Amino acid sequence: MTYYKAQTTNSIACCLSCALDKLALLDDDNQHLSSSRNHLSTAVWLMDEYYRTWHSIIWKYSDQMTRKRVREQLKVLAYDAYTAFTQAMSFLNDYVEEQQEKERNGSLVTPPPPWWPEMQTSLILAESAFLEEHPHDIASKQLRLF
Repeated sequence: MTYYKAQTTNSIACCLSCALDKLALLDDDNQHLSSSRNHLSTAVWLMDEYYRTWHSIIWKYSDQMTRKRVREQLKVLAYDAYTAFTQAMSFLNDYVEEQQEKERNGSLVTPPPPWWPEMQTSLILAESAFLEEHPHDIASKQLRLF
């Protein structure tokens, strides 16, 4: 792992946080939207924890067991953050589909706010960074038996 990876992880948290801030502006008490916000909030917290854990040791001077233990913690945090992110995306997609269905049925639907494309861009950038920087960490999670 490199210093660049730690900085990219911080950028993932920033992208997720920007998207979460935008979604908080949306005044809608829809269950899908609420769940999406909750999962995005969890993903932001986990990526912040990833960043703090990365910087919790001095990599150059730490012994091999410490580095291995911290790497395992980082893998779990990355996997859990990506899982929360994908769940948030799923709920957000459900919200959009629900709004489109209402519109098709003739119900009055509020148009998307002007910041909606910016929020989508933040989510796309976060996903891209996840896939680029943590491809092996987010693919599977090591189970612990004891």
